[in-house]
Amino acid sequence: MKRLAITLLGLAACADADGAPEPPPPPVLEAPEIAPAPLDVLVINEVAAAGDPHDWFEVVNPSSEPVVLSRFLFVDGDTLDNAAPFPDLTLAPGARHVQEVTDAGNGFKLGGGEQLRIYRAHDRGLVAQVDWDKGASPAGGSYARQPDETGAFTTVTTDTRGETNR
Repeated sequence: MKRLAITLLGLAACADADGAPEPPPPPVLEAPEIAPAPLDVLVINEVAAAGDPHDWFEVVNPSSEPVVLSRFLFVDGDTLDNAAPFPDLTLAPGARHVQEVTDAGNGFKLGGGEQLRIYRAHDRGLVAQVDWDKGASPAGGSYARQPDETGAFTTVTTDTRGETNR
């Protein structure tokens, strides 16, 4: 009896009240793929490799579109072996994000003479990078772009964490 009921339900699903077959269901449309972020979508603006209490760096979104930071990785060298993801947040056009870097949270810290690179997560395309010499990012200060966002990096004695570089 159970078997017959299942069979009848299956037939009912394939026919309408007149017994005519129903048209096939519409095709399933797949969601479009998200286009990869351009390679020039983030700017490393400031680095505090002797930060207090933690090392940190600041990125800026110079574009006119929001940027989903979790689509990017950052690393303190030229190998992606210990690359860390950014948090899952969206950076508005012109906005800044300060990323703290700790051994406990990221598996590395920024050193006195180091490098920092940002890559797209999906294809490892290099987005931004900066290298500095020992002492170029001093305690209480930073290695910052002058002018803000567009200039060359220079050592400053007072950091401007989350603010326009002065």
